[in-house]
Amino acid sequence: MQNKGILLRQNAKTLFRQILIIAVSLLVVSIIVAIAGFSPQTMLSGLLHGVTGDLGGAVRWSIPLIFTGLAASVAFKAEVFNLGIDGQLNMGALAGTWVALSLSERVPRGVGLFAIIAAGCIAGMLFALIPTLLYVRFKADLVVTTLLLNFVAELLTDYAILGPLRPAGTASQAASTPKFAESFWLNKLDYLPSSNAHTGLYIAIAAAVIIWFVLRKTATGYEIKLVGANPDTAEESGINVKFIIIKAMLLSGLLAGLAGAVEMTGVLHQFPKRFNDGLGFDGIVVAVLANNNPLGVLLSGSFFGALKNGAANLQRLTNIPRPMVEIIQATIILAVTVKFSFKLRSRIGRRIKKERAAGKETES
Repeated sequence: MQNKGILLRQNAKTLFRQILIIAVSLLVVSIIVAIAGFSPQTMLSGLLHGVTGDLGGAVRWSIPLIFTGLAASVAFKAEVFNLGIDGQLNMGALAGTWVALSLSERVPRGVGLFAIIAAGCIAGMLFALIPTLLYVRFKADLVVTTLLLNFVAELLTDYAILGPLRPAGTASQAASTPKFAESFWLNKLDYLPSSNAHTGLYIAIAAAVIIWFVLRKTATGYEIKLVGANPDTAEESGINVKFIIIKAMLLSGLLAGLAGAVEMTGVLHQFPKRFNDGLGFDGIVVAVLANNNPLGVLLSGSFFGALKNGAANLQRLTNIPRPMVEIIQATIILAVTVKFSFKLRSRIGRRIKKERAAGKETES
């Protein structure tokens, strides 16, 4: 009973923190909009239209942001910073598309969807494994390697679209792969007609609940949190820190690859060139706003999905120009990521101190 009370207070604290940050962010944005000579009320009503006037669009964008938010939160729990979620998402999307294009239409729908999504998950895991092995074996900085591998993934997907997966009979500068069979598309949500909202929402909710259970109720989750809190203490306790980091990064990559596969089967139904406009980095913001709580990611992912959709509608519905819309989005993201910046700085500081201490011991 006492543990349930503590858990309830922690979740309430996370929820209050999310609402407070969102409110402060919108207040700051309103001031900036007013200084620029536009109406804050018009801006807020335009953003609100992203939910009230186009709920389907908000749900559509919430789905990939929940997945990428979960991917970031799992890595952050182990105190490792996976900045390669975009690349892992792209590789998951590419693998899922390749499987979808390879399957015969006679393959049962359920089997085909499972194969596509499984391929995306595996591709995301394998792509996350590359920088993780470089880290545990050669101490290569995960922040740097994961970030640089985003560009590798982008170029690999470009090659696939322009080469092996190029539509037959098209010019060399194809913009996307062919569409795969409609039997392998995720269903649209019946209660949100005329929108791109799809049943990937249920997969995202299930993923959040599963990750919450793993982190909260299993030995692996306990070890991940202990390694994140204090790797030295974890190692003294007999935990293989390197192995736990590998597990956390594999799970993070799986979720990122799942995001890519669901995006293909739910919305795009083909792989368009450079379709991903930073969903991975947005997922980092989603995780930070949720304080790395998987259930909190459902709320923060929904908020940023509505924000992304509202910002897309803002220019169309109001007289606020696109550069101002981008400033609004950037201001909210900046307000949310302040904590992440301090945390990253603290981590780098601890690593430098540890390396200096190790150097002094070697000299002595």
